This record gives sequence, C-alpha cells and structure tokens, in this order.
Amino acid sequence: MIAQKHIDSISAEFDGKWVGDARHRFSVGDVGFLLELTPESGQSRIEVRDSPARTAGSLTDVLFGLISGRTAVEALGAARIVEVARNGRGKVQTLWGDELEVALVELGYPEISRDVYDEDAAD
Repeated sequence: MIAQKHIDSISAEFDGKWVGDARHRFSVGDVGFLLELTPESGQSRIEVRDSPARTAGSLTDVLFGLISGRTAVEALGAARIVEVARNGRGKVQTLWGDELEVALVELGYPEISRDVYDEDAAD
C-alpha cells in the first residue's frame, strides 16, 4: 500500500488542480486515473484518464509510481471531477480509502496493485 506521507503529498499538490482541455470535456462526478505527463522538452500536464498508466516493457498497469521515457508518466492514483469550468476543464479531488476502492471497481481495475511501482525493482 502507498504510505501516508505519499497520500498527503499527492493530496496537497493535486487537490483543486484544473485538468483537461478542449479535447476532453468533463462532467461533475467523472472519475479516472490521475496522471502527470512530463515530456523531455515542454511543460508538464495533468490528466484524468479512463485507463491507468502502463509500463512499456511488461505492460503492467500502474496506480502509483513513475514510468520514465521520452514522456515520463507519474501515476498518482485516482481522482473525481468536483467542478467544471465553462470550457470543460475539470477540478480534481484525489480519492483514497473506500472512495478509491469504489472508483477502481467503477473503472474496471479492481485488481490493480495499490503498491508504488518501482522501476528499478522491476528490472
């Protein structure tokens, strides 16, 4: 399981952040996997997606952890859209405990590991 210090860190950094753009319009109550994508050059962006981050080599679904590559992907758990701007962007609230468990079932990933993915240990 993810340590409380990581839960506190993710909540503090991402709760209340706005995600999405004109390509994806959210509705209040939408739930998805919270990801931060950081390209080699350019600005990071936060996304909420219907599917989790997945490793390139073993094709392992990742709920928490960092996957390096030309675009690094940090899996930050799951989030719910709690407010929607006029342009369709959504404000997120991270999910923990029972809310996370319900979200993972709703998303079709009840079996996903709750441990932090460690790229070095996976080698």
